[in-house]
Amino acid sequence: MRRGTDPSCPRLFPPEALSLRPTGAARLRRLARRPPMPATMRERIRAEDRKVMLRLRRWGAELGQRFDLHCTALEAEREDVTDWYGVCYEDGVIRIRLRNARTGRLLKESSLVDTLCHELAHLRYLDHGLRFRNLYQRILGKARELGIYRPGPTGDDRPRQGRLFDVNVCGTRARGRRRGSDAESV
Repeated sequence: MRRGTDPSCPRLFPPEALSLRPTGAARLRRLARRPPMPATMRERIRAEDRKVMLRLRRWGAELGQRFDLHCTALEAEREDVTDWYGVCYEDGVIRIRLRNARTGRLLKESSLVDTLCHELAHLRYLDHGLRFRNLYQRILGKARELGIYRPGPTGDDRPRQGRLFDVNVCGTRARGRRRGSDAESV
């Protein structure tokens, strides 16, 4: 009798439920076989990204000036970064992911502005403590007041990221900076 065919043998799951995912190397080979994106489409995407970044830089400068926050550079995150929406470095550089990791479409403007406000608050506080959360809420409130932040209906008055920092929901530490890290990301 072949292994695994004994009906008296207990099974953790039915064999038809087993599915294998391709390895990283297999996914890279599949991507390499895809035809390259037409130059006109690439140019259109880059032009769209430049237009969005111009607006974000203008809004970031305005909000930063109002809260005395000094951003040395506001840049679009690299296309291959999918682990976070934004990151702020100690040297004042902020990078924001502009596109959805799966679809490649631009993220909603309200999400981009929310991320911008979050990262601006990290220019002063690199943790997610109470002082950071208060500053983030003040920056977001000012962005809303200026007409920069226009979120859609959520059924909750708080911004979507604001719910992420609820210490009862996530394990956000209220004090101190993470050890061994020079950046804080969303």
